[in-house]
Amino acid sequence: MAFDWLKDFHQETEKPENYAEKTLAAYRLGMRAKGSIVGVRVVRDKQGCVACQKLDETAVYHPDDAPHLPLPNCTKGRKCGCVYRPVMAYEVKD
Repeated sequence: MAFDWLKDFHQETEKPENYAEKTLAAYRLGMRAKGSIVGVRVVRDKQGCVACQKLDETAVYHPDDAPHLPLPNCTKGRKCGCVYRPVMAYEVKD
């Protein structure tokens, strides 16, 4: 995929303290604008802790209901590689 470098970059970058709030607010705004975003998904850190591995990568959350990243009991803290990704309307089956 052409943007694999970006995916790796996001998963390897330390998260700012407001990562969850800022990222989910952006996706929430995209949803309110009646765009193609229908929710968010959490992409797990493949080398993450037990808490991260319990996350369901297939779950689609409304930004208000998404797990707060990094997870409170994550052993990597802000260095956790779990990230939010938008779920687009074309990805969701009716």
